[in-house]
Amino acid sequence: MGNVLFVSQNPLGRCENLTAVWEAYDGDKAFRHGQDGMRTAERDGFSVVVCDALPAYIEGKSSVKVVNICHGITGNKFYGLDEGDEPWIDRDAFAQTDYAITASVDSIPIVAGQLGIPTERVLPLGIPRTDAYVGARKGDGGTFMAHNSRAYLYVPTFRGYVDGGWIPRIDWQKVDRMLGDDEVLVVKRHYFTEKPIVDAACMNVVEILPDLPAGPYIIDCDVILTDYSSVEFDGYLCGKPSVLTTDDADVFLANRRMYHHYPDFYSSRWLDVERNEEALVMSLRLAAQFGMTKVERDCIRTLAGACDGHSTERVCKLIHEIVGA
Repeated sequence: MGNVLFVSQNPLGRCENLTAVWEAYDGDKAFRHGQDGMRTAERDGFSVVVCDALPAYIEGKSSVKVVNICHGITGNKFYGLDEGDEPWIDRDAFAQTDYAITASVDSIPIVAGQLGIPTERVLPLGIPRTDAYVGARKGDGGTFMAHNSRAYLYVPTFRGYVDGGWIPRIDWQKVDRMLGDDEVLVVKRHYFTEKPIVDAACMNVVEILPDLPAGPYIIDCDVILTDYSSVEFDGYLCGKPSVLTTDDADVFLANRRMYHHYPDFYSSRWLDVERNEEALVMSLRLAAQFGMTKVERDCIRTLAGACDGHSTERVCKLIHEIVGA
C-alpha cells in the first residue's frame, strides 16, 4: 500500500495540479480516481492524502494528514463555500484539510474562508500546474500556432450549471475574413461542452478537440480571449495579455461571483463580443501589439505571487516533511 494517496474526481492526467505533483513525487504513492477512494484512507493505512477541488470526508481521521491543492488561482468564488449557499458541499470534508496550497500570500484569507479552516493551515506554495508556464515562450508549446505572427486562443468557461451552456454568438466567417494570412484564432471549448463552437468552414479560425491539453496552446498564443477561465492567469504567467468577453457577466456573476471587481481588476481589455466582430479583432490585435498592461501585471502579482516555476518542488517537499514527521 502506498504511503501517500493521491485522489481526484478527474482521471490522472486531466487533474493538472495533482498530475504535476504525482509525477515529481519520488516516494511511495498510490492514486485513486473518485471521492470514495479517499473515505477509507485512514483505515487503509495511508499517512498523507493529496487531493484537489472536492475532498471526501475521512471516517475516523486521526493521524492521516490531508493536503488540498486548490484547483486554480483564486479569482472566482469556489462553489460559494464561504457563502454557505451550496448544501451539496460536504463542509466537514473541507474542514479536515490540514494544509491547503494556494497561489499567493494575498489569497490566504480567501482560501481559509472558502474551506473553513484557520489561516495558518493555508500555505502560499504556488499552484503546481503553473510551473509549465513560468518563463515559457511562444514556440515552446510545439503547436502550429507558433508559426503565425499573431495567434489568438479563445477559451470560454463552461456555463452548463448557469444557463445550459450558452456562449456569445460570434459570426466566425466574418472573423475569418478579417484575419490576415499571418493570423490564426484557435478555439478550445471546455471538455464538458459537447457542441462545437465554430459553426462554419473557416481558413484562419480553427477549433481543436476539447480533450487536447490547453497548456501548449496557451504557451504558443499571443493573446488569450476568455471570460472567467483560470487559463487567463496561466497566460499571464508566460506574458500573454488577455481580452475578456463580458456578454453574460450579470448572469454568470449572479451565480458564481468573484472576489475582485470584474472585469477591470483582471484585464484592461474587455468588450461584449456578440455581433461585435470588428471590435473583437481590433482588441486582439492591439493586445498582441502592446502586450500585458499594468492591470494584468498587478493582477497576477496579487493572485499568483508564489507561482514562480517551483510550486511542484515545494509541494513535494511538504509531503516528504509530513511523511517523515
